[in-house]
Amino acid sequence: MLWYIRTMYLGIQSRRQKEHQRRFYWAMMYEYADVNMLRLLETFLESAPQLVLQLCIMIQKNRAETLPCKGSCFAPYLE
Repeated sequence: MLWYIRTMYLGIQSRRQKEHQRRFYWAMMYEYADVNMLRLLETFLESAPQLVLQLCIMIQKNRAETLPCKGSCFAPYLE
């Protein structure tokens, strides 16, 4: 949450202070990139345990069940 507030602060400062506009703008862009990387890492860490569990179950059963792939997005290519 603090990252978002800091990014917003730097964005506002880049609009207000014309003499330091470029410096605040680039600081805001770096903060925004950091926030996006943290969001990506958080998403990965949330989904990784489920993937590991699914792989363990597949290995223990010693088989990989495949599903027929005929969805609406692939239908034009399959006909």
